[in-house]
Amino acid sequence: MSLALLGGLASVPAPATAAVPAVPPACLPGHVRAVATLTSRPGGTTARIAITSREIPSCRWAGPAGYQFLSATGATVGPIVHPRARPRDPHGVALPYGFSVVARVTTMSGVRCTTRRAARVRITAPGRPGPLDVALPRSIEVCVGGTTAWTAVLETRVAVARCATGQLALSLGPPNGAAGTSYYPLRLRNTARVACALSGIPVVRALRTVGGAPVGPAARRLRLPGYAPTIALAPGASASTALGVGDVANWPTASCAPAGARALSVSLPGARRVTRVALRVCTRVASLSVRGWVPGTTGQP
Repeated sequence: MSLALLGGLASVPAPATAAVPAVPPACLPGHVRAVATLTSRPGGTTARIAITSREIPSCRWAGPAGYQFLSATGATVGPIVHPRARPRDPHGVALPYGFSVVARVTTMSGVRCTTRRAARVRITAPGRPGPLDVALPRSIEVCVGGTTAWTAVLETRVAVARCATGQLALSLGPPNGAAGTSYYPLRLRNTARVACALSGIPVVRALRTVGGAPVGPAARRLRLPGYAPTIALAPGASASTALGVGDVANWPTASCAPAGARALSVSLPGARRVTRVALRVCTRVASLSVRGWVPGTTGQP
């Protein structure tokens, strides 16, 4: 089947299909990626720690988290310190895949200050089976005693803007057949220099021609385990979903009323793309299906 991508824009709402669990599972050390950067400041250093969810569809960053510096050998450097601002939600902060919480751990020094060198930061929180240790890019001096408080922590959730149409490149991969249904990886790549978020399962319809009338019902929008309704894309990163095209022979002819389609309309939040295809779909029942998002280009978890 030959595929060619055409561009087109139109505002299309993305209706909801299913309720999202009220409280996601806790973000465990194996479900997040933490990266630290350092910034020097008068009287001390700020360690900026970005804690990014790698859990589909989301995990819960529960507070109050504790932050403690460690030496290169793992010895504690100073006490555990908690963020100055606590989350209002007692369950913590929900982090969809790719979203981050940033902790700014700032060391302070006074006129009289006893310092020790630190090489890592340990993050602990109630309900987690183990701590999350984050290596610093280089060892730093940490004030552990003196006339000024030795450290302070500010923890915030990073806001990610919704992906604009101009930021995204859309493509379809080759199909994989399974039990009377062909699954196409529908791919979106972030071509911008900043991160953006995909929100909602796309609305997909078969069209008689490019720019023509719809053929049959819109694809069923499925919320399945392993797929995320919301996902953040770093610059250059891709997300994908599995577009299922059911064989029209799966239904009685009278129930299906098959017809040919020459294009697919893929509606994203705030935009619409059209892809040329050649396929047959049912006009009386939904023979197409689409799911949430997964990272990468395969359309599969």
